[in-house]
Amino acid sequence: MLQHPFLTTAAYAGYPNKINTTRAGNYDLRVIVMRHGERIDQTLGPNWLKSPQVRAQIPRRLPKRANQLLYAFDPPITREGEQASALKGQQLMTMGLTADYCYCSPTSRTVITSADVLIGMNRAAVPLKIEPALFETMSWNPQLQLLGNVSPFMSTQDWTTAGYTVDHRYHRLTNYLNPNETEQDYYNRSAQFLHTIEKRHGSGRSRKTVLVVGHASSTIIYPTIALRHPFDAVKFGQDCGNVQYLSTVILERDAYSKIWSVKHLR
Repeated sequence: MLQHPFLTTAAYAGYPNKINTTRAGNYDLRVIVMRHGERIDQTLGPNWLKSPQVRAQIPRRLPKRANQLLYAFDPPITREGEQASALKGQQLMTMGLTADYCYCSPTSRTVITSADVLIGMNRAAVPLKIEPALFETMSWNPQLQLLGNVSPFMSTQDWTTAGYTVDHRYHRLTNYLNPNETEQDYYNRSAQFLHTIEKRHGSGRSRKTVLVVGHASSTIIYPTIALRHPFDAVKFGQDCGNVQYLSTVILERDAYSKIWSVKHLR
């Protein structure tokens, strides 16, 4: 099991012991949606692989891969981002928010963030379900088209070899992302994912908490879908530009009405 080098038991002592829940706790499904930790290319610049500071900034548990240059298309989080992710998990645990299941985008920054958050929650044994449908809008990533048929993302086996706990039995919603998709297409696949989460984890007598680690867009799109708000692609793009690293949104579905409520964690 992965152990985190930064985690301290005293962190986030000032936060409330638990979060208020829908109708005094009458929820049957809770989804914690989070943006990944600090990106290394946003700290060191686009040529971060050649930066003299890269050794001090890369996460301690950055996997080696057959083609290290693919990290230029799939940048990980920084070492500070690694630490902050674990502390975010500890904050959530202090508030009574721990994950039964975890889904994450296939990028290195989201997989590493997910593992660190789970360690902070004391839930490191929860396997990661790596889901391409959680990747951000493809139209925002034209550089990936330069790779042709080469995937920039590590495989499930690569992550397992590196010591990460990954669910090998998980059947992904999709392995193909349309390089020409629009923001509306992204909205549609995100709606499909949330519907799948409801079907998969929203039945039965026991409450389930699902951690979803994605991108800035994830924290905007899922509340929009859950609350059935009109989708405005221009406003969506503007709002995504204001999302901080590790920004977190809590979605709770009322057990009786099946209506979602949304809470933002700061």
